[in-house]
Amino acid sequence: MTEETTLESAPTADPTTTLQADVAAYETIFGELARAMDPAALLKVLTYTLRNAKRIASENQSYDSLEHRRLVARIEALMARAEPEARKQAMTQRNAANHDRKVRAKHQADSKRQREGR
Repeated sequence: MTEETTLESAPTADPTTTLQADVAAYETIFGELARAMDPAALLKVLTYTLRNAKRIASENQSYDSLEHRRLVARIEALMARAEPEARKQAMTQRNAANHDRKVRAKHQADSKRQREGR
C-alpha cells in the first residue's frame, strides 16, 4: 500500500522564512521586475509584503527582533528604489488627465461659440 500525505501532516514552512525568501527573490530580480511591471503595481506588491512582515512579526511577537528589523529595512530599501518611478508615472498620468480636461473644455467653448453665431 502507498502512504498518503495529507495537507495537515505535511510540514509547513515558517512564515518568516518564507517572507525572507520572497524578499531575497525580489532583491535578486528587482531590475527585471522594475522593467516588466507597472511601477505602481510593484510598489503595491512591496507595500503588501511589508504589511505581511509586520503582521507576521506581531503574531510571533518578534516585532523588536533584529531579524525582523533587517527584513523591514530590506523591504523599505526596495520600496525606495521603486518609488521614484511610481511618482513619475503618477505625475505623467495626472498631467495627461489635466491636458485631456483642458482640450475637452476648449472644444466645448468652441462649439458653444459656434452655436451662438460668433
